[in-house]
Amino acid sequence: MTRGLTFTAGVLTALIAVVLVQETCCDAAEANDHYCPPSSCGNIHNISYPFRLKSDPEICGDSRYELSCENNRTAVLYLFARKYHVQEINYNNYTIRVVDSGIWKDNYFSFPGYSLTRHNFSQYRSAYTTYLPKWTEDTKLSRSVVLMSCENPVNSLLYLDASTCNIDSGEDFKKRYRYVKVGRTNASDVEDSCKVEQMFLTSWPGNDDPVNTSCTDVHNELLYGFELSWLQVICEPCSQISIYNYCYLDDADLVQCYGKFSWHKDICKLCEKFRS
Repeated sequence: MTRGLTFTAGVLTALIAVVLVQETCCDAAEANDHYCPPSSCGNIHNISYPFRLKSDPEICGDSRYELSCENNRTAVLYLFARKYHVQEINYNNYTIRVVDSGIWKDNYFSFPGYSLTRHNFSQYRSAYTTYLPKWTEDTKLSRSVVLMSCENPVNSLLYLDASTCNIDSGEDFKKRYRYVKVGRTNASDVEDSCKVEQMFLTSWPGNDDPVNTSCTDVHNELLYGFELSWLQVICEPCSQISIYNYCYLDDADLVQCYGKFSWHKDICKLCEKFRS
C-alpha cells in the first residue's frame, strides 16, 4: 500500500514538473522579450530576442547576444574579443552564421587573423555551441580548415599547396612549405616535418571532399563563415527546473525538454513566437 502511494506521489511530482517546465519556458519568453520591436542592421533584419543591438533599450534582448552595427550596414559579433561579421540569423533552427572580419569576397589573399576551433566553445559556459543538440546524435554545425607549415614538401592528396592559393607566408615562413587541409584533422594526419599554424571553422555547404579541394574551395569555405547555435539560452528554463533535464531540438525543429523519466517529456513552446 505504501508503495502504491509513493508511486502515485512520484507520478504527480512528474506531472507537476512537466507543467512547471512548460510554464517557466513561456514565462521566460514573455519576460525576456519585453515586446521590443525587431531591430535591423544592413542586410540583417528582424534582430530580436535573444539578440540585441548596442543601441537598443537595455530591456531588450540578452546582453550575452549583443551585436554592434557598424556604419549602419554591418552587424558585428565579437567572440573572444575578436570581430566577426554577421551573415545570417536563423530563428527556425536557432543558429547564427558569422565570418571572420579579415575575409573579403574579392580578395583571395585575405585570411583570418586568428585561430578558432570547437574547443573555444564550452558546452556549459559559452553562450554559443558548435553543434545542435539532438535526441539521438548532436548535429555538428561546422568542420575545420587547417593551415600547416612544413620543413619539407609533402606529397599527399589531403594537403593543398597553399602557395598555389597566393596565401601570404610572411617572413618567418619563407623557407617553409605551407599546406591547407579541410575537414577533421587528427594528430596522425600531421606529417612529421609539419606543424599546425592556424585552425578555422567553416559551414560551407559546397565541396567537403578533402581530396578534391581547390584554392577556390578554400576561399569559399572561409568566405561563407561558420554557424553557431544559440539554443543554449532557449534551453536555460528547462535546465533550471532540474539538473536531470535535457533540452534538444527534434526533427521538426521544436525545442524539447526531456526529464529524468520518460513521462516528463514535453514540447517546450518557448521559441515558437520568435520564429520568422
